[in-house]
Amino acid sequence: MTVCDINLIATRRAQKQRTIAVMRCAVYSLIAVLVAVALLYARMWVATRLVEGQIAVVEGELANPTLADAVERIRFLETNIADYGPRVDLLEKVHHSEQAWIDILRDLSVSIPKGVWIAQMTCRRGDQEQTLTFRGSAYSQRNIGQFMLQVEDLAWSNPPGLGFTQKSVTLQGRDVVDFEVTVPLNKVIGSDLR
Repeated sequence: MTVCDINLIATRRAQKQRTIAVMRCAVYSLIAVLVAVALLYARMWVATRLVEGQIAVVEGELANPTLADAVERIRFLETNIADYGPRVDLLEKVHHSEQAWIDILRDLSVSIPKGVWIAQMTCRRGDQEQTLTFRGSAYSQRNIGQFMLQVEDLAWSNPPGLGFTQKSVTLQGRDVVDFEVTVPLNKVIGSDLR
């Protein structure tokens, strides 16, 4: 069975209206896309102008002579820091070494008993060891022993060794004992000065 549409005009009109509706939708969509692109372009144009303005402000600040002088000063200081950095490190090590010697001399001044006087102090340093040698005089062997015991108790010393003792007479006619004591240090002072 075949269906025959009697109202051909209405069907054609409906098709025409659907085609027109689809075209309208396409045109409106195209207009919406064009408006969106135009708005996006306008927004990007404004953002570009703002960035160009900020770049101009920064370039103006960079052209400021005061800033150029400050940058030049910083570069000068960085160069000097690179040049003088190792020297400053060495001077800090020397200062630390000086403090160690001051501590040694202070401790020695407290450790020397009555009846003992030091005439000479020498230092010998190797790569792994350092020794202090004291030459002096005392009224007795007991005074030398007291000196050695007191030096042994100091924080920077290892047990001292007696080099020699020799009896002698002073210009005033008093009997004294000349001696030499060697004290090894438990840490080499100034070993990092390189």
